[in-house]
Amino acid sequence: MGRDRQFSPDAVLQQAAALFATQGYAGTSLSQLTEATGLGKQSLYNCFGDKRALYLQAVDCAVERFAAVAYRMKKATSGRAALQVFFDELQTQLSSDDPAQQACIVSAGLLECIADEGVRAALQRKWTDSHELLRAQVERGQRDGSVATALPSADVADDLMALMSGLRVAARAPVNAQRLGAMAQRGLAALDVASVLPPQPATHH
Repeated sequence: MGRDRQFSPDAVLQQAAALFATQGYAGTSLSQLTEATGLGKQSLYNCFGDKRALYLQAVDCAVERFAAVAYRMKKATSGRAALQVFFDELQTQLSSDDPAQQACIVSAGLLECIADEGVRAALQRKWTDSHELLRAQVERGQRDGSVATALPSADVADDLMALMSGLRVAARAPVNAQRLGAMAQRGLAALDVASVLPPQPATHH
């Protein structure tokens, strides 16, 4: 039993997150988890609980690994530069030969439409957190002048989230790194256009 505690829980969660991201929640079996992590079934249960609990912890672990990128974004010289940091990091991940690097456990889980309401809610919160991260930097860029569009920051963040999702799909198509980079830059170019909301039609009473 002493050997069971000689593993790193964080390393196990990273391995589990990679498996869930590439195989899906339903598509990941207990035998795959034990093989990937090197732990027996009882050790996994003792440390992490059942598959659902392990999945939720793996989601948290995967998101926490992105904290360094979020920190670099906040330290960037402008809102526009911060958004470039985000998409540069995304392109680095998508250009990797490692499927686990290309995959995103949150995106994969949302696409899978997992039946468990609690799991779906957790994934939706993570998506909302990413949206808020982008929205805040769009708003920052609008204040500091580095983002030209006058569209609401939440709407722009919607478009950036769609760009991120599209790039993830394109990387699986597969599209090479050069084309992925060009696609990202064309998407980000919308930030540099002084877009405004179209005038609303007059209402008559």
